[in-house]
Amino acid sequence: MIPITKEAIRALPKIELHIHLEGTFSKEYVCELAEKLHVPLPRDKEHLFDFTCLAEFLEMLDWNCSLIRRGEDAEQLAYQFAEYAKEEGIIYAEVILNPTHWKNISLEVLVPSVLAGFERAAQDGLTDCRLMVSLLRTQSTETARDTVEWLIGNPHPRLIGLSVDGNEEAAESNERFSPLFAKAKESGLHLTAHAGESSGPEGVWEALELLQAERIDHGVRSVNDEKLMNYLKENHIPLNVCFTSNILCNIFTEENHPLKALFDYGLVVTVSTDDPQILVDTMCYELEHIASLYGWGMEELIRLQYHAAEAVFCSEEKKELLRGKIREFESNC
Repeated sequence: MIPITKEAIRALPKIELHIHLEGTFSKEYVCELAEKLHVPLPRDKEHLFDFTCLAEFLEMLDWNCSLIRRGEDAEQLAYQFAEYAKEEGIIYAEVILNPTHWKNISLEVLVPSVLAGFERAAQDGLTDCRLMVSLLRTQSTETARDTVEWLIGNPHPRLIGLSVDGNEEAAESNERFSPLFAKAKESGLHLTAHAGESSGPEGVWEALELLQAERIDHGVRSVNDEKLMNYLKENHIPLNVCFTSNILCNIFTEENHPLKALFDYGLVVTVSTDDPQILVDTMCYELEHIASLYGWGMEELIRLQYHAAEAVFCSEEKKELLRGKIREFESNC
């Protein structure tokens, strides 16, 4: 077993595939925007990101996003995420953005601005970031259709796919959004879906069958369905798991979280942070914590990165470049 050290984890070339831009606001940037807009903070800075339930968490996300009212500010937020990712040793990230959270800026301004921030970051040698735009399960079919049609009509090399998130109990959204996902797929966009977190295995089945999802964000309830587990394994369908997020949102405890069971079963499991700033989590901490909990060495953490390199929504050439960086690190361990 290759021993775990903080230095080794930071040096490990990491790939993050389940992270929401809404959850990447630093306290400093929130305070800067609020001061600029003369908007009072909802609570003091020290406790700004404290929450006691999911409703408070979502309210906080919406409040943070409401401070973005200009393209320049959205671009800066995207750039700041790439800076953070670089510091964490993340070499590639696919970031989710849900326009329904951003009440004071239009989709037509928000998405191009975020893409511009990612492009500027890449030119400056920071982390290579791509964008997934997500629908909300409870939004209307009409507004969802408008979003998908805009995405199809405004292609960009860093705009790679369509997602859906939000309340998984709104299962009828799978059927409502099915034609929109099919249309996005025809246009060349990749597809993923949040499922199997608050919903059971049936949520994962519907994401696969109705939405044609190529991978699943969360998917941890799959452990309760052996047939589904076998299907995921045989078809190499990735699960982008967020361990600490699941714990803090009371989905599982550390003792009963199925990450290790999914990993040991041979599924393509990746590990991400979901909403790092608000959850006070980082990629390095996430990996260090689960390694300590499960008695893993660097071998397991390296395998997680190979899983992520398999799961990315990019060209085979880019995948091989990512795998090459992981191989280089592995050979030097």
